[in-house]
Amino acid sequence: MKTFVKKYIAKGKQVKDLQIVKISIRIEDVLQHAHEYKGEQFITFEVAKLQNPDSFGNDYTVYVNKLVESETAVEKSQVNEPKKEIKAAKPGKKTAKSGKKTTEKQSDELPF
Repeated sequence: MKTFVKKYIAKGKQVKDLQIVKISIRIEDVLQHAHEYKGEQFITFEVAKLQNPDSFGNDYTVYVNKLVESETAVEKSQVNEPKKEIKAAKPGKKTAKSGKKTTEKQSDELPF
């Protein structure tokens, strides 16, 4: 499965009283993301408004989206999620959910 991975390369601020966002990007960061299309080189990046300004007063972030091959969602959930153990309630004990006592007798015989 292919997914987009964001690589953040810069931050920016809105110019006071104008509809302009000023962004400064290091040349090395930009050149890493150059790609070729029809024999010409391009750099494609996206600018997004931050929910809250950062500690330097930046209101915008700049990132490059790259389509990469990744594991399927099923494989990710099996690898990343720890297995949950389900503990059986002991006879005669109250369970947190129901608040009722269980009175079933448990036999030592296996059901199969």
